[in-house]
Amino acid sequence: MKTKLLFAVIIFSAVSGKIFAQDAIAMNFTGDTKSTKNAVAELPRFEFRASSNEADLSSVSKEMIGEHALGSIVSEKLYLLEAKYTYQVSIVPGNPQTRTMVRKPVIYDAVRKIERNLKKQVKKGEISTEIASGEFNKVLDVAFNVLTAETASFEKAITETNDVNSLTNLFTKRVTLIF
Repeated sequence: MKTKLLFAVIIFSAVSGKIFAQDAIAMNFTGDTKSTKNAVAELPRFEFRASSNEADLSSVSKEMIGEHALGSIVSEKLYLLEAKYTYQVSIVPGNPQTRTMVRKPVIYDAVRKIERNLKKQVKKGEISTEIASGEFNKVLDVAFNVLTAETASFEKAITETNDVNSLTNLFTKRVTLIF
């Protein structure tokens, strides 16, 4: 009986020693492991083909646009944004009433939200007018160039973004326009 008990203890310690040795090796291995480390997920980046909108900007006269808190160039680009993203549809044939429809409403609403936020920050004195104007110019350039592109993943990223500052960063830092 004593020999059976001794034999069982020796086998148990040998088996458990191998298991603990495997765990020790796995813990000390610095390569690719299945350990749960706090890995920072890299945010997706977007690339779109771009073209210059100088011809469109030159066709806008000063009488067509109004004043804007972020400058005259922003005012011209906002006029073009309205012209390119919105169109009128008659409600009932024969009735002169029309309804305004928006192309890519997710992008259009995001641009408007960024504009309100930047104007509010300038008014409070949190950022200067020049910085806000520069950021919003980049946002408007992105909006012009994605109008005809396939933007399903970009629109999904916009809807998943819940903060206006991250939305601004999405338009200005994570989108690359290829001229």
